[in-house]
Amino acid sequence: MMRKGFFLKFTLLVMFSALMLAGCRSSAPPVEFYTLNPLTGLEEKTNTPEPDQKLSIGVGPVEIPQILDRPQIVTRSGPNKLKIDEFHRWAGRLDEDFARVLAENISLLLGTDLVAVYPWQTDFKPHYRIALEVWYFEGQWGQDVLLEVSWALASQESQKPQTVRKSVIREPLSATNYEELVAVKSRAIAQLSREIVQEIRNLQSGGN
Repeated sequence: MMRKGFFLKFTLLVMFSALMLAGCRSSAPPVEFYTLNPLTGLEEKTNTPEPDQKLSIGVGPVEIPQILDRPQIVTRSGPNKLKIDEFHRWAGRLDEDFARVLAENISLLLGTDLVAVYPWQTDFKPHYRIALEVWYFEGQWGQDVLLEVSWALASQESQKPQTVRKSVIREPLSATNYEELVAVKSRAIAQLSREIVQEIRNLQSGGN
């Protein structure tokens, strides 16, 4: 009888543990996935110049800090503290998504379809090449999104960059949800795109 009682208690304990484990698993929130978005023609229709379909641009490579080079979205919660969220993730690679959106923005702003993302095909010879190194691309709830990036612009004729710049862009982040965070990050890339396009126009016109 004692042995039967022991096995009965042991069986009930195992069943209870399994139910508790299943309950914990079912209570976990679903993982949500996000992508950055480019500008639309409607947003830029008053600022877009006459199209130059002969102008070709190569975008990349884009280097991302190791702390951001992960599937999870990273936010800043303090001067020395970051949060890596397991349930809010990028739908693809952040560096590739960044380069894609930047390329689409530049294509729209310059009015050319001849824009390729690194690595491009060997027969593609861009008039200008843009290499980027991202230092910060984080958001802090209730404050802002910070995009700090160094970028170099080189022409087809020159092996050395004609322009080397560092852009520091801040966009306000009033909401506390990830969908808005990613939208604000997209706006930061849009501002970077405008700065790069302005420099391309300066080089084309022979300005400084």
